[in-house]
Amino acid sequence: MAFLKWLDANAERVLSAVLLASIVALIAGNVFMRYVLNASLSWGEELTLWLFVWFVWISVSLAFKRGEHIRITVLVDMFGPTGRRVMAILVSLLILTFFSVLTVECLKLILKPFVASQKSVVLGLPIPILYASAPIGALLSSIRVIQHLIPLLRTPLPESGGLD
Repeated sequence: MAFLKWLDANAERVLSAVLLASIVALIAGNVFMRYVLNASLSWGEELTLWLFVWFVWISVSLAFKRGEHIRITVLVDMFGPTGRRVMAILVSLLILTFFSVLTVECLKLILKPFVASQKSVVLGLPIPILYASAPIGALLSSIRVIQHLIPLLRTPLPESGGLD
């Protein structure tokens, strides 16, 4: 149980940090190789791209966990506390719907024979590994959205039931 709590608290943060550090190390190494030794790493750019794609999707989930995505609140600020809560629930449900559709469509794409058989040009890695970043990131983000949604749903609405 302690491991699951640690994983819940730190998974995306640690993965994002490792991926970003790897990206920086690869780029710095490739710059050094290219401009000092006159010989660049042939696989460095492709691996950097792959790591960056995974970094972005894991970081999307981390931002949902921390509640740090950009929000436009002009409309929401017009409501009182109950209206804001209802809007937060509605937005969370819309986000979950989007991530559900994204996950299903990405999995359909990954399972298509022409995608499943592709390999990357330089590294020779299966392309579905790269494409899997989207549904995995969407699933992780969905978990984080649900974690924020549950307390919103558990709090009872005031007796008036209006949007304030």
